[in-house]
Amino acid sequence: MLNRLTHRQLEAFRAVIETGKVTAAAGVLNTTQPSISRILADLETVTGFKLFERRGRQLVATSEALALYEEVERSFVGLAEISRVIDDIRDFRRGSLLIAGMPALALKFLPDVIGAFIKLEPGIIVSLRARSSQAVLRHLSSQQFDLGFAALENDHPAVRRSPIFTAPMQAVLPIGHPLGQKDRLEPADFDEQPFVALGAEIATRSETDIFFAIGNARPRIVAEAQLSASICELVAKGAGISIVEPVTAANFAATGKIITRHLHPEQPFRYDLLLPALREPSRVATRFLELVEARFGELLGG
Repeated sequence: MLNRLTHRQLEAFRAVIETGKVTAAAGVLNTTQPSISRILADLETVTGFKLFERRGRQLVATSEALALYEEVERSFVGLAEISRVIDDIRDFRRGSLLIAGMPALALKFLPDVIGAFIKLEPGIIVSLRARSSQAVLRHLSSQQFDLGFAALENDHPAVRRSPIFTAPMQAVLPIGHPLGQKDRLEPADFDEQPFVALGAEIATRSETDIFFAIGNARPRIVAEAQLSASICELVAKGAGISIVEPVTAANFAATGKIITRHLHPEQPFRYDLLLPALREPSRVATRFLELVEARFGELLGG
């Protein structure tokens, strides 16, 4: 029987039940009265029982038809809900986004973007995990995360890595520091200066050491920290000066806690976008990335 039962038959049957007339049902379904009558006759053949009795000009549903209608209506309500879900997904009223980000972006930059995104797309649930760059890479390799943001020198076969933004690292100084009178700082400017360094295990630390070696500069390391935000807080408290990646430097400078200066020669810092290699970015992820790129441009002048 299922092979002979069609959606069109059930659609016509439902319309006749609800309107009480074949003519009215034909209007609802944008077809002709003979077509509806033929479809109902076919449905009666398929079911094996009478669906309607005619009383004057009115069609009256049989008890069997009413029992069938209850089930058909449940099915149509389910289809209507599915249709609403489809509309919600298409119009960004429903969905989720799972993001993993390096702390330099996950502590301030990404929350700012997520806040703006939620205002635009309030139906999307966004989850953010702050992890080290290597941990972000591992998360994306699981194919469970939609987007990852890191700074990496290595790849993973299950992850697509590409630069999303590059900008020069910045010197960060306490408010009122004498070196703030210079537009840009050279390696020699750091010689014997109290310096808050990145932890030795952080890749950028070695690049900063090379920068100092250019001018035979030997800063006096007074503290070490793994996070750019921690370093900026120490600088703001007057512990020393430092060099950090540009996003955190710009965010702290905007609060008035520190001042920043360019370096010469420049030290480029690259932020990477990570995507799961086994699937394409969703429409929601693509929309979010548009805001990320715009925010990089606003903050760093790209």
